[in-house]
Amino acid sequence: MSSNSIRPRRALLTVTLTGALTVPLIPVLTTTPAEFATTTAPTTEAAPASGAPASGAPASGAPTPRASVGASVTGAAHVTRASSSGASAARSSAAAASAIGVSAAGESLAGTASATRASVTGASAAGASAIRASSSGASAAGPSAAAASTIGASAVGGSLTGAVSGSGVSATGASATGGVAGAGIAAAESSVGRLRVAAGRLVADGQPGVIVLSRRGRQVTHVTAGVADKATGQRMDARLRFRIASVTKTFTSTVLLQMVAERRVSLDDTVDKWLPGSVARNGHNGSKITIRELLGHTSGLKDYSLDPRVWSDPRREWKPQELVDMALETPPIAEGTYSNTNYILAGMIIEKAAGRSLGGEFQRRIFRPLGLRHTSLAVDRSFPGPYVHGYMDEYGDVSTEISPSSAWASGGVISTVDDVAKFHRALFTGRLLPKRLQREMTATRPIVDGDVMQDYGLGVVKTRFSCGIAWGHDGGFPGYGTWTYTSADGKRQAVITYNDSSAALEADPKFRADLDKAAEIAFCG
Repeated sequence: MSSNSIRPRRALLTVTLTGALTVPLIPVLTTTPAEFATTTAPTTEAAPASGAPASGAPASGAPTPRASVGASVTGAAHVTRASSSGASAARSSAAAASAIGVSAAGESLAGTASATRASVTGASAAGASAIRASSSGASAAGPSAAAASTIGASAVGGSLTGAVSGSGVSATGASATGGVAGAGIAAAESSVGRLRVAAGRLVADGQPGVIVLSRRGRQVTHVTAGVADKATGQRMDARLRFRIASVTKTFTSTVLLQMVAERRVSLDDTVDKWLPGSVARNGHNGSKITIRELLGHTSGLKDYSLDPRVWSDPRREWKPQELVDMALETPPIAEGTYSNTNYILAGMIIEKAAGRSLGGEFQRRIFRPLGLRHTSLAVDRSFPGPYVHGYMDEYGDVSTEISPSSAWASGGVISTVDDVAKFHRALFTGRLLPKRLQREMTATRPIVDGDVMQDYGLGVVKTRFSCGIAWGHDGGFPGYGTWTYTSADGKRQAVITYNDSSAALEADPKFRADLDKAAEIAFCG
């Protein structure tokens, strides 16, 4: 990562889950094998759907330097990325885990790591937040992660095959051309090896499991580590579904921008034009808030997800207007503050303008045309297929315990790493929006997201890596964290997801630093 790297940080939401969580408490894993699987394969691009917009690349450029914005927080933290210096900023947290014996070359992972989680109590967070929840009380983790080593790798018949020893470690891969020689083999081995080690560090830090997708041109590599289900020991698998949380915002913004391209709505339309009277209390005026301001978080609407009532009954089915009404109880906040309320209203406008459900519009405009067969907008607490189990503090498995209606258009989509990557690649290479609206989407301005500034467009975040600019979003929902990055030409991508959103773990500086490293390796190599 270059010294001037700018990395987005998700705000920390401090709430206490009380209510109908009835899952049995699952003890924190104290000794977890770093179980790996690695696959590398070429991809074949599907032709654009008929009637797809003309292609065009998003505008790029250096992001606005970010300054840290102070906010006192305790509770469930979404991992927060680096400050303007490119280094991970420290926060109050548990003692950082230390990984011992991880080689710089990425060929071995051997050693132990330990982490002690801090006591987490309810508090309040200044600024905006992703949809996120936390428990009150203390959580403690003993030694986590175990020794594992990968020994060597060889090119046989044009594919990379790893010779492995240790507890359940495996690595296989295929080259993009079917033949690799000389320096190409060494480079591929080094890159995949480093990615395996990076994923292993996240498990050593305390994550039950991790999935990392990395794209370089036509070659896509998947690395998984740890487990998807603590109770059964099921290994993490890149084909499993998970909650992508606020990454949903990019889908919502894309649909609205498609409707702008069709002249069905305008970015300068007001909320009142489509939802008269829905924003009209405590100084809020829907006749002065535009769709552009909703998508760019400049409306001045408070984030409803900061209200503890959202989480007091985790299984409650919320109506969108009920979530908006909670935000309206507070006078307008500073413009340019991240707020999930904006995207609830955006989803309501989509439904009003389309005359169809938001899920139906996602399906018609994005999921079906792109062949995202494992992606859906959640309609209840269940998963529509094999899934990654999500964990949070002493509540254990919260995978199906919290109603996704509390997220909806701001964070309710379920997907896989491959589907998420396919969507972003189609978006940023011009298959979903015409050039002028790609430019609108990627025209950024600084917004406050918790305790730092982000370069935010219309549903997308700009991030600087050592190898260039990436576009995407991050997201957090109880039990899950997801990070997405795609270059403007679609040739580089990284998607990272993990399945423990416990406050102390996500606030751990070492975990955040290791997540930064994993993203850099996955995106740049």
